This record gives sequence, C-alpha cells and structure tokens, in this order.
Amino acid sequence: MRNKLIIECLGTFFICLVSVLASNPLSVAAVLCAMIYMGGNISMAHYNPAITLAFFLRKKLTLKRLFGYMAVQFFTALLVAAVIGILHGHTAVSASDIVESLGENSFSGAGIVWFGEAAGTFILAFVVLMVGTSRRTAGNSYFGFAIALTVFTTISTFSSLNLALNPAVQVANDFVGLLGALNADDSVLKAFSQELTFLAHGLPRMILDLFFMFLGAAAAAVLFVKMFPEDN
Repeated sequence: MRNKLIIECLGTFFICLVSVLASNPLSVAAVLCAMIYMGGNISMAHYNPAITLAFFLRKKLTLKRLFGYMAVQFFTALLVAAVIGILHGHTAVSASDIVESLGENSFSGAGIVWFGEAAGTFILAFVVLMVGTSRRTAGNSYFGFAIALTVFTTISTFSSLNLALNPAVQVANDFVGLLGALNADDSVLKAFSQELTFLAHGLPRMILDLFFMFLGAAAAAVLFVKMFPEDN
C-alpha cells in the first residue's frame, strides 16, 4: 500500500503542476501518458479522485484504498498549489484582479462548464475502465496513449471552458492564490485575507465543479458495470 500511495503522490504532483502551469493541452496529455506508464503496474495510475471513485464503483478498489488514494491525491494537489503559489507570490496585480472578480457572479457560464466537466470526466473514466480493467483489452500496451488522447481531445475541444477533468487539478488551481499569499509583496496578512475572501466567493462554484466531475465518473462506472456484468 505504501508504494501505491507514493506513486499516486508523484503522478498527481506532476499532472497537477503541468495542468495548472501549462496552457497547451498537449503538455497535459504528454505528462499524463508518461505518469500512467510510470505507475500503471503499481497503483493502476489513477492520479485523479474521480477515476478512483470509478474504480471503487467498478469494485476494483476497497473502501480503505478509496479513502487512502483520495487523501493522497488531494493532499498532493494542495502541495502543488503551495509550490506554484509561493513561487508566483501575491502582487498588487493579484489584489486588483481579486477586487474586480469579487464584483462578478461566480456562477456566470457555469451550466456549460458543468456539462463539459461531467461529459469529459465520463468519457475519460469510461476509457480508463475499458483499457485498464476490461478482460476484452487485458494485456494491451496502448492504455496510456488511449487515456492521454482522450484528455487531449476533450480539453482541446472545450478549450474555452478550461476544463479540469480531475478534482485534484481543480483544487490545485483554486488554492494557488491563497497559498501564494505566503509570499506577498507587502503584508502577508492582508494578502491572505484578500485571497481567502476570493476563495470563499468562488467556493460554492468550486464544490459544484467537483460534484459534476465525480458525477461523470460515477455514471461511467455504472454504465460499464451494466454493459459488462461478466467483468465484475
């Protein structure tokens, strides 16, 4: 179990790091592909709490491992947020952006984003279950490419929506500012207060974003089990 959690931590770290920093979906797909082949034979290379939920519903994961994997994945997401946040810091520009954002409705355009997150995570989870757990594809060597191509295609198709398709990536991205306040240009307390206010403003939206990712993954697992009951 220890080695599985270490692999999950390493894979989640680099996937979150690239996902938050890179603007090119090819970079995200490339690092995901590499991490899948790196850890697939050890932890099944989830690196994504929604995929972990799908594996649990697929009965390929115990409840203990479900919580263990998710705890490591979310902890690693916060670690990534701390690394990026501290490196970037909190500037006067950050403070100005926060003031402007607080005047906006955090649910603006949420409907289409929720559809994208649910549909995108659904197809991602279904592909993972098909190439990673099905007897029909057992022993294949293309699983990493199939999963990476699914992420690349989905993110590219819905590029304007900035989809995460991964609750850990979403958490890392949303907490960057708050942890970046630890390296503020002026008062750390003032910067932390501003970032906390901004996080609280967007928290209901973030929670619902995560919900729709988990919903998509759960739907994929249910469909897989219904379609292929002999694989259980």
